[in-house]
Amino acid sequence: MNMIKPKPLRRGDTIGLVGISGALHEPETRFEKMLEAIDALGYKVIVADSCREEYGYLSGTDASRAKGLNQMFRDDRVDAVVCMRGGYGVTRILDRVDFDVIRANPKLLLGYSDITALHTAIHEKVGMVTIHGPMPDRAWMEFDDFSRRSMLRALTSTEPLGTLYNPEGTAPKCVVPGRCEGRLVGGNLSLIAALCGTPYQLNPEGKVLLLEDVGEYVYRLDSMLTQLRLAGMFERCAGVVLGGFTNCTEEYERYALHLEDVIRDIIVPAGKPVLANLSIGHTPVKITVPLGVNCAVDAEAGTLTITEAALED
Repeated sequence: MNMIKPKPLRRGDTIGLVGISGALHEPETRFEKMLEAIDALGYKVIVADSCREEYGYLSGTDASRAKGLNQMFRDDRVDAVVCMRGGYGVTRILDRVDFDVIRANPKLLLGYSDITALHTAIHEKVGMVTIHGPMPDRAWMEFDDFSRRSMLRALTSTEPLGTLYNPEGTAPKCVVPGRCEGRLVGGNLSLIAALCGTPYQLNPEGKVLLLEDVGEYVYRLDSMLTQLRLAGMFERCAGVVLGGFTNCTEEYERYALHLEDVIRDIIVPAGKPVLANLSIGHTPVKITVPLGVNCAVDAEAGTLTITEAALED
């Protein structure tokens, strides 16, 4: 299947800022700072109504959040759709997303964490490349040089990104040696597991499965990885790339299994190449990666290489 590729984002382009997940729960001054951060990167912005709304822990009602997303893909003034923040809520609106509109108006989509649900649904229902990377709330206001450069390169390059390197001082780890190639898919483990058994479930066949998470006890990661194992994902994928598992601790140290034990028990037996400790996801310094493009993994060499361009004019 040939993936639909959106156009790159250039300075002066207009982004459609959408609130499709958690509420901002911050004073208006923080929202203004977020808009200033967008302006500082050289982009104009159109803001969906739900970005300024609150419905409990959600950024607006399901109807409002889905409406804003659909409108941004439909609006000819908008060059790219950027998710304001993650949190929780995207799974609630997937059956309200107009995938026909997205297919007819392909645009760059940026986000991660809870946005994994939308990345996956678009991958399965539309066949469009999307971008897994930092969002304006907090990240764009507190950018380190590495994360900023990585994101801007991913949003603007019409060439393959090549080998992705971790920040200085950190190194990827080979868990299972081997090489593989395939389309890079996945994102947040919690969301990949939550979509199992739904019409938006990820098809991992022959693909490289990216997984990361934050703030989960190890037994919860065990449960979610087991769900993926029982769904056949590790048997069917070409290989596994593990990003950050930040603040994922044992609930009771006396009775603990460590994350390394769980990976060994659940992922390793499939025999696929596994590369861990990539600075992707909920890590202090972030690598931005395109989803839906071909990549190559050499676990022993510790490399993830994007071999296909994600964007085209």
